[in-house]
Amino acid sequence: MTSDLLEFYKNMDAARILFAFKGTISQNMLTQLSVVLKQQAHEEPQMQILFGIFIELSQNVRHYSAEQSVDTQGKPYGVGVVTVSEEGAVYSISSGNAVAPETAERMAQYCQWLNTLDKAALQRLYKQRLLEDPPEGSKGAGVGLIEIARRSDFPLQFHIRDYKNNLKFLILNARVHKTAP
Repeated sequence: MTSDLLEFYKNMDAARILFAFKGTISQNMLTQLSVVLKQQAHEEPQMQILFGIFIELSQNVRHYSAEQSVDTQGKPYGVGVVTVSEEGAVYSISSGNAVAPETAERMAQYCQWLNTLDKAALQRLYKQRLLEDPPEGSKGAGVGLIEIARRSDFPLQFHIRDYKNNLKFLILNARVHKTAP
């Protein structure tokens, strides 16, 4: 790998990746990643939105990845990847992790449906979901993807790839303008 590290670096540079993490996303690691991302923020106006999306995508990996790592207390955490990149006047925040095939399909359908809603409908759905019990299997209030869709300036992007051990690799991507529209 060390001989390929320069190529890896060049590929990241060409893709305008500002930040990347691959590994176990425990609460401690999420806190540390947040500190690093905040330090790179440079007080840009959209950084609060970008940061919120980053946290939501990281928590999705942490809670729902089919690949797990166990901490010293025996608590399992998800394994995956989270990146922040630039695409011209847009920041792109992406996450990827292994999921069961049925989870991948359900997530794709849910993202497609969220993409059909305008900002007002997303806001109503968000408020409604907060008043309800969390959906079955949810490890939070069930509003993470809604929150990501609300904060994004563009429709959610998602891709499903074949992975290993009959799992799929789910990639979620949200984009925000660098400056407020």
